[in-house]
Amino acid sequence: FLSDLDGGGAQRTVINLINQLNKKHIPCSLVVARSDGPARSWLDNNDNLIDLGVKRTHLAFFKLRRILIEKKPDLFFSTMVDANILSYFCVFSLKERPKLVLRETNSHRARQDIKYLRRKFVGFAYRFADAIISLSSGVSAELIEDYNLTPLNVTTIGNPVDVKKIVELSYKLRLSNLSNTDDIPTVIAIGRLTKQKGFDVLIEAFSMLNQPAKLVILGEGPDRKLLIDLAAKLNISDQLFLPGFVLSPSNWLVHADVFVLSSRWEGFGHVIIEAMASGVPVIVTDCPHGPRDIIQNGFNGLLVKMNDPISISSAIDYLLCNENESDDLKSNAYISMMDFDIDVITNKYIDLFNRLL
Repeated sequence: FLSDLDGGGAQRTVINLINQLNKKHIPCSLVVARSDGPARSWLDNNDNLIDLGVKRTHLAFFKLRRILIEKKPDLFFSTMVDANILSYFCVFSLKERPKLVLRETNSHRARQDIKYLRRKFVGFAYRFADAIISLSSGVSAELIEDYNLTPLNVTTIGNPVDVKKIVELSYKLRLSNLSNTDDIPTVIAIGRLTKQKGFDVLIEAFSMLNQPAKLVILGEGPDRKLLIDLAAKLNISDQLFLPGFVLSPSNWLVHADVFVLSSRWEGFGHVIIEAMASGVPVIVTDCPHGPRDIIQNGFNGLLVKMNDPISISSAIDYLLCNENESDDLKSNAYISMMDFDIDVITNKYIDLFNRLL
């Protein structure tokens, strides 16, 4: 169950998982509160897509519960806080209930928008669930401590990324001479234009560079005007490009010289793996908690201080001026990113589902 098919990391993960399960002939359906988002195009097929046609997640309760009664699934899987709470209430009231697996995407402490009552509901839901999946070891530790969960019920599984497909696509794009031939280097970032992603800090860092460059931020969100105004204030408006949401980041990543994730918090950091698979050296803020599970500082990427434009700026300058070090990071990234390949991660989900059943 998903609240929507907006183009976020949670949607990408669940759809990647659904596509893989279908390929392995494991019957499953994807239920969404509303299906009008761009992520719908990521589905290999819509045969098992059930659209509840409601605008708000909480309005899906009766329709979702009816589907659970009719289909009698063996296992019910949900992700993101509000969808998880709703799923708990739907399953809790059933006479014959499926195994309930809830997936948590982020640090609740860092995001600071889950107030007292909502936290109470989260606690009820997560303690009731048969298993909790978190995206990083730091998020797992937080959940266990904050909601008094049984450690054995909490499993850390990273996002499934179609690494081989991205590597192949990036290689083909470069062979087609579509990669960057501009003398001016390109710095790229990807994510929703929100406070979480720290793009305001990235823009400030970019304004401090010791060399000319372009900054491309892929994504859409409520902070667009704030970021445009900040770029104008720092006199870099002509160097900042905001193309909006794009379905295939690889088409942009092959043009990049450096990828930066400037987040204030992350559950995992799906785009880090996508950038690594596209052959781009990565700079990542050491935020709670996902990046530390992916990046070994100085080996497959650079970890820098969070909310620190000077650290980010210095790291960008360093990679743009040191091609050998940049190449070493890219080579080492290829080895480590295979831990998050879609086949590896899907098998971890299947193993967990089989243990529960």
